[in-house]
Amino acid sequence: MRLRLVILLATTLLAGCDGNDEARTPAPPASPPPPPDAGTATGHGADAPRVAVPDRDDSPPSALVVLAEPGGAPQARSAQPGAGPERVVALHSPSVVGTTTGRDPHSGVPRVRVSVREHVTCRVEGGGTVERRRVRYFPPPQIERIRSSPGARIAVRARRRVTVPLARSRCPAGARAARVDGEVWGEAINGLGLEAVTPHIHFVWRHPQMR
Repeated sequence: MRLRLVILLATTLLAGCDGNDEARTPAPPASPPPPPDAGTATGHGADAPRVAVPDRDDSPPSALVVLAEPGGAPQARSAQPGAGPERVVALHSPSVVGTTTGRDPHSGVPRVRVSVREHVTCRVEGGGTVERRRVRYFPPPQIERIRSSPGARIAVRARRRVTVPLARSRCPAGARAARVDGEVWGEAINGLGLEAVTPHIHFVWRHPQMR
């Protein structure tokens, strides 16, 4: 009888100390793997804000120009690739706001430009008119070609916004600006010097007292 009790006690102790407590504890659930290509240009996030300029790239950048009046909403847009508006924008004041945005996810965009062309009709006191023409570039063109060194990291997107008063200092003494016919266009240049020029947006301003 005593031998049976000893055997029973030993069996119980072995069952409680068999070293398998860790195996019986449930493991925490595993985290799911991230999606393939997460955060890349192929569809899981935004492109990197900067890119290394390659040795070669035959594709030009894209460019967009928007015309507005100071403090007003956009009046017209023009893009390359794409097309410009067919209508002529009628301005309420002799001033335009031009905004050019360039983008190139492969070679970057080191420079964008806003350009404005004016054809000013000045009315002379006592009768008659005088015409003046002017083209302005923001920033001014450079003689050397813009080209970044391969491997340099530059922004894939660039933007420039300028407010341009029209007909200022164009009419001779004794004359006032009666009308301005003009155009606004944008230009983007990528890291390898390739350019994109938007179709021109045409506008007109007429002096309210000289129509």
